[in-house]
Amino acid sequence: MVVEMRAVNHRFAEVALRVPREWMSVEESIRKLVLSQVGRGRVEVFAAVRVESDAADATVRVNQGLLSAALRLLRDVSVSAQVDFEQPHIGELLALPGLFVATEAAQWPADGGELFIDAVNRALQELTQMRRKEGEYLATHLEERLRDLDECIERITLRAPAAAQLFRSRLRERLQEVLGEFQVDASRIALETAIFAEKTSIEEEVARLRSHMLQFRRLLRGDEGAVGRKLDFLLQEMHREVNTIGAKSGDLEISDAVLAAKHAVEQLREQAQNVE
Repeated sequence: MVVEMRAVNHRFAEVALRVPREWMSVEESIRKLVLSQVGRGRVEVFAAVRVESDAADATVRVNQGLLSAALRLLRDVSVSAQVDFEQPHIGELLALPGLFVATEAAQWPADGGELFIDAVNRALQELTQMRRKEGEYLATHLEERLRDLDECIERITLRAPAAAQLFRSRLRERLQEVLGEFQVDASRIALETAIFAEKTSIEEEVARLRSHMLQFRRLLRGDEGAVGRKLDFLLQEMHREVNTIGAKSGDLEISDAVLAAKHAVEQLREQAQNVE
């Protein structure tokens, strides 16, 4: 008996079985067994069985239906062609595919179902162990991408005050160009700068983004079982916050950092698809 099992990415938990007909009665038990260990992904189970048989008990029978149909067809052809019908030779009949059917007295094990479940359980334990090792490696990779995102956020927060000051300076220059020798109203510049700062403030978005990242790390380091869907949701929220930051800012340096942040989030999303 050989049982092979493999797992591929899938949004939900799914089990695909390919087992001998004689063991179809235990399919549901196998499916429940696999799902008890796998919370996300498509698991394919293949089973091949070699059944010993006694050659002395083998029998051969003639497919009477096929023989009758073949002879009837030959008679019809002879009538249509207006030629005498001649009985075919035995050698010609032997060449007819499927005329003889050989059967063997296979001895299917009485406890085959139990043996099959036991073999699937062993394969499942090996699969779970491999998935756990891959998960450890994946967690390390995700932590690296989170650090990349941390760096992007740091660049954005450090640049935000300078962006407001740059707006103030440019506004003063433009007003000076328009007014010429007239005195620029400092209070007006302060008001416009305050309005700009309020419209482009990204403090809330950065705070929410960092909160999502903190939850992401807790899920990676925790022991809550299947967390893949929760990570997917957090990444959607993280992507939304990064987009909002990019939409609010017209500063080139912040825009560059936002692009890098989007790339980091996309890498996280790709890898999170492998997390159960």
